[in-house]
Amino acid sequence: MKLKYIITTLTLIIVLFSCNKDDDGATDNFDAAAQAIIDDERLVDYFQTHYYIPAEQDEPFGSIDTILNNETPLSSQIQSKSVTFNDINYKVYHLLVEEGVNESPNRLDSVLVRYRGFLLDSTKFDERDKFYLWFQQSTPGLREGWRHGFENFKSGNHIILQGEPITFEDTGKGVIFFPSGLGYTNFGTTGIPPNEPLIFHVELAQVINPDSDNDGILDENEDLDGDGEVFDEDTDEDTFPNYADSDDDNDGILTKDEDANEDGDPTNDDTDGDGVPDYLDSDS
Repeated sequence: MKLKYIITTLTLIIVLFSCNKDDDGATDNFDAAAQAIIDDERLVDYFQTHYYIPAEQDEPFGSIDTILNNETPLSSQIQSKSVTFNDINYKVYHLLVEEGVNESPNRLDSVLVRYRGFLLDSTKFDERDKFYLWFQQSTPGLREGWRHGFENFKSGNHIILQGEPITFEDTGKGVIFFPSGLGYTNFGTTGIPPNEPLIFHVELAQVINPDSDNDGILDENEDLDGDGEVFDEDTDEDTFPNYADSDDDNDGILTKDEDANEDGDPTNDDTDGDGVPDYLDSDS
């Protein structure tokens, strides 16, 4: 039986998914751009004053502590990437402890992970490190910093040990750091104050390219406008985005059955030659 069916179906963890009102700050007068600068200054200062302690034997993660005896600062080990979200420029940082050996996820893939979440003052707000959990990253509400952070790691190898818990080796491990604008903004959530940058110690075990509606088209290929999101693609305007809609054009024929040339790919079939694939063309 495939691993993805052995483990509990995609898990939704409250601290990473949120339905906070006005989560993007679009309807208040909060200055998200100014807060992004403040958050980045706080993170840079944190990297200069803290250092990483590798994991002890049988521990899934290392730890971070304040520099007291000339330890090597995080700033000499951290890597960053620029991210634009809601027209605001941010930076997502990561510490690569172990790269992993297989596949790096994109923002729409499903990832099997373990993690611990902290605030900059070392307060732990969440911990899922005993068992691996699935996160479907295409799910609305998942924190943007989490999505972008995992792109820097690779998955590992599943080890089958009869009678033993699910085990992986050569996994991607490290730490993700991101500003509040890619987390819980100026609203915060349970255990996380407003305007708080977040730290996640993470392990990436496995990556799956999902087909959420089982229509023969991967979620990443249902991003028609190429903006990295699939929530805004609803061809038949039935309130179900294409990636979650088994009949994308609402013509009564399932998308997976609009594969006229039977090559397993409904996206390259255009029966009436109008430039619109049959699965998106209600009068094809």
